[in-house]
Amino acid sequence: MQISNSDRAWGAVQQGLHWFIVVAVISQLTIGLIFANLPENDPRAGTLFGVHATLGLTIFLVMLARFLWRQTNPVPGLPDTLKPFEKRIALANHWAFYALIIGLPIGGYLMVNAHGFAVPFFGIELPKLLGKNESLEEVFEFLHIGGAFTLMALILLHVAAALRHEFLLRDNTLRRMTPLPDRETEPAGHKLMAERPRARSVYRG
Repeated sequence: MQISNSDRAWGAVQQGLHWFIVVAVISQLTIGLIFANLPENDPRAGTLFGVHATLGLTIFLVMLARFLWRQTNPVPGLPDTLKPFEKRIALANHWAFYALIIGLPIGGYLMVNAHGFAVPFFGIELPKLLGKNESLEEVFEFLHIGGAFTLMALILLHVAAALRHEFLLRDNTLRRMTPLPDRETEPAGHKLMAERPRARSVYRG
């Protein structure tokens, strides 16, 4: 498997970053739901909060690394099996993922600060960017919870689209993000389009 991306497939680095973020985000959402439903003064709350904060900032840093890696590598174009409006939906979904996965840790950091606490990162308390402010804390909490549920909905949409590509369209889109080989036969016209010179993809991000 090649390290860098090509015009037809994602490289090993991009695949590794993608699947790390998948596992980390699902874990983070699960921890967040458990933490939010703990009884008041539950002794597990402190541990879960530390894990949630540390994992959130780790996801933030890895997502930034993924973004920077994409800027220095070719970006495979969207498959020709998609209609124009489907490509627009895929592009919007792509940018929404970036906005939420980068924005949620930032909002969470500020929410914790506004609540009067420092954010722990692997046991180290990071500097406060805000003083205690109940009004701001309520705003950030609303955005944080709303963003988390929006992210869950986007994940379900993304999974459904990936399964459609694999089992209905059979166009190798899902396989480009895995070590699995391409199918021997591709949809009609796909190879012909691949042989044409590609313009710079608008899917970069």
